[in-house]
Amino acid sequence: MLDFAELPADGIRFEQLIRELCLRSGFEVHWTGVGPDGGRDLVLVEKAQGALATFERKWLVSCKHFAQSGKSVGLDDVKDITDACRAVGASGFLLACSTQPSSTVVRRLEEITARGDIVTRYWDGIEIERRTDNPSTFPLRSLFFPVSSKDQPWRIYNTESPSFWAANYKDYFLYLSSRTANTFPNLSEVEYIISRLEEVTLPPDEDWDIHTIRPRAVYYDNKHDTFTVFADYLFNHKRKHPPVWPDHIDSFLKDGEGLRSDGNTMWYLTSWDVRYVEAMQISDHFHLDHKEYYEPFMNNYRIGSPRDETIGSLSKFAVQRILHR
Repeated sequence: MLDFAELPADGIRFEQLIRELCLRSGFEVHWTGVGPDGGRDLVLVEKAQGALATFERKWLVSCKHFAQSGKSVGLDDVKDITDACRAVGASGFLLACSTQPSSTVVRRLEEITARGDIVTRYWDGIEIERRTDNPSTFPLRSLFFPVSSKDQPWRIYNTESPSFWAANYKDYFLYLSSRTANTFPNLSEVEYIISRLEEVTLPPDEDWDIHTIRPRAVYYDNKHDTFTVFADYLFNHKRKHPPVWPDHIDSFLKDGEGLRSDGNTMWYLTSWDVRYVEAMQISDHFHLDHKEYYEPFMNNYRIGSPRDETIGSLSKFAVQRILHR
């Protein structure tokens, strides 16, 4: 967990964190002047595409940083919400706090929303941490929380595009991509995808005959709410045939089905592009994540187009054809 007490008590770094979080989430962000409590409020402009036109809502964001004391945000800390929103022409109010709002503040926000003039929301410390758990906002963890973020299994690196990232997770290197910027789901979904790959049982191997499945990229299509997962099944090039065939791998992955299910409904329909790769493991150039497994397919990873057939439609004959062409 992130330790918000790493941020100085004056609240300036916390305000900067919220500003950066909102910017990387696709909002237009502006500072207001210094408020009566000595802090600065933010104004966000949220834009959404409707059926006929784009519409927007302006939000006033009030930042409260009490992590050092651990106290909740009380009514005295958020006075005159309605008047403050009217002063900047906002129809929404967001309370961002490093601890949590008190129950009386939550009720006050609900009452304001119920009146219909202003929509209210709040982000507590847990929600703020959750919102840093996607590729576009994840770098904020090491930037603002250099100590408590060290235990995170992820490292995210920006590329030339706001919808394409390079990442390290555990001992894997992979790319993450989304159809449009700022739409990739939480990294917990990628962790689950990788756990599915790790669950595929493979026959025991020897030091000279390693075979393994390595993730290469995960593409998210936010328009259709689907994933395309790219992975390589590496096996020794001296084998006459692969140790396992596609139907075995697909029995674990369920190509084309939902990544998630509640027993009645599936969501995140997922295509599993698993490529069979003969590897020369005794070569000095062999590496599980060698550049040859990435560079020829960078465009596929960016736009989610399959490299070949997905694992559910791949037959033994197709594997043999691919390996010997």
